[in-house]
Amino acid sequence: METPSSGRDWRKHIVRQLQHRDRRQKLHFEDLIHSYNQLLMKSNIVQLWRDKHLAATPSLSPEPQNVVSLQSTHRKELIEMYQANGELVQEVFSLSKQHKHREEDLQVSHSRLVELEVRLSELEGERERLLERFEELEKANARVKEDYDNLQQLYRSQWEQLLKREVEGTELIQSMIDIKVQAARDLNYRNEKPKRVQEKNLKKDLAVVSRVPISMDTGVFPPVQKLLPEAARHQEIKIFKPFRSSRKRANTSFIGVDCSPTNFCSVARIPAKVRFSLQEAHDGEVNAVKFSPNSKILATGGSDRKVKLWDIVGGMLQLVKILEGSNDGVTSIEFDPSGLHLLAGSYDNTARLWSLKDCELKHTLSGHSAKVTAAKFKFYCREAVTGSHDRTIKVWDLRKAACVSSIPLPSRCSDIVCSDYLIISGHFDEKVRLWDTRSGTKTDEIPLQGKVTSLDINSERTQLLSCSRDDLLKVVDLRMNETRQELRAEGFKCGADWTKAIFSPDGSYAVVGSSDGVLYIWDTLTGKLETSLVGQHKSSINAVSWSLSGEYVVSVDRSRLASLWTDC
Repeated sequence: METPSSGRDWRKHIVRQLQHRDRRQKLHFEDLIHSYNQLLMKSNIVQLWRDKHLAATPSLSPEPQNVVSLQSTHRKELIEMYQANGELVQEVFSLSKQHKHREEDLQVSHSRLVELEVRLSELEGERERLLERFEELEKANARVKEDYDNLQQLYRSQWEQLLKREVEGTELIQSMIDIKVQAARDLNYRNEKPKRVQEKNLKKDLAVVSRVPISMDTGVFPPVQKLLPEAARHQEIKIFKPFRSSRKRANTSFIGVDCSPTNFCSVARIPAKVRFSLQEAHDGEVNAVKFSPNSKILATGGSDRKVKLWDIVGGMLQLVKILEGSNDGVTSIEFDPSGLHLLAGSYDNTARLWSLKDCELKHTLSGHSAKVTAAKFKFYCREAVTGSHDRTIKVWDLRKAACVSSIPLPSRCSDIVCSDYLIISGHFDEKVRLWDTRSGTKTDEIPLQGKVTSLDINSERTQLLSCSRDDLLKVVDLRMNETRQELRAEGFKCGADWTKAIFSPDGSYAVVGSSDGVLYIWDTLTGKLETSLVGQHKSSINAVSWSLSGEYVVSVDRSRLASLWTDC
């Protein structure tokens, strides 16, 4: 802000500028005034000369004509001089008038300038006050913004805690429900036990009676031997002693992974649209996907050497845990029936078993000389079966982490499925082979028309689904070893040597992904294409999984995308 001394200097400067302008404007009229003064001086000189000339020559008597002409000439000159003098006077008057007006304008401007200077000083003072007020408001606004950010952060943390508590509450309620259901089942089992013992004893007595010969001649029946109470009780204990697992009972919820039981669906629901898509499920190609037995946990395996566990919350996939330990890409994933263990095959020639109780690596099954393309459980978590490109199938004792048998193969193995005493393998030589695990011998062989990419077996273990590179899916009746249906569709093309096709949980449908990212679903009873679904897949679909609840289908592809499909 300017000081008072600087304001006075400014006014002096304005006055000097106005005076300078006044002097400059006066210069334009100085020549005119000087000429006018010279003309007046000449006029006075002529008048003096005329008076002297007439006074000096009074006796002369010029000729009348010359005098008249001379007078006439002088008169004209005098008139012209008067006219010039009048014009000059008029011009001087006009200039004087203009000068007077300009002086008045200058005075008005000067007074206006003074007023503006006063107003300027007032505005400068107001500006200083406003700047001070603005700084105060900025400081107050910064404090309010800081308080708002703190409250917003507190709100987010409280909201996250609330969601976490809600999830924990839901899990706790579900766990309590499951415990009560199991308790009810145990109670029913104990209540029905005496009845079963009685029925068993009755059957045994009838069997004993039926083996005793009857004499038709005498009409006398031999006495029926009756078990003593101690023997009957011993027999009851021997027959009806419940199976006790060597494993301790695990909690139904651990490390954020829910493995509580769920009801098996009676009718699978055909998906109709994508409910949720995860653009980067893994850091590389996604090769395998599998739902847990309770349909609450989804496992995916990819070329980034990781197995990821996902929870389905509100129709969205949320990452729960990452299982690490593989030295190369994951090729297959399998849950055991209890949902407490996970088995995965890998490109590093091994299969690995994780315990989902603590999400720790439990065993590494090494012995193959080429990549393991399939790893499946056999007899719950006691044994596992692996198939490899080294043309062998190996059976592993998971309690010892040791190979108990090895079956040589005539061709590379692409996939395997297991039944009670049966292993079914698919091969690159376009054949499906059935093996008896007790003897290690081949019991049957089913020829196909292309490389076998995957196998799946229905829940009743009566039907086999195969997918091959000739873009054909076959449903085989294992009881007769005959092909029931051949599933084809216009536009379907098997995209890779490891493309997986699966049954629905009830076995009514077969689903597989195509090389163009389209999902195809057939009715296995009629062989007709039920639907083809177009989602967000832009590359070949590698694998699909249908939840045992029948509610969800998940598909994964080469471009790291995972899509969750539902019927609504």
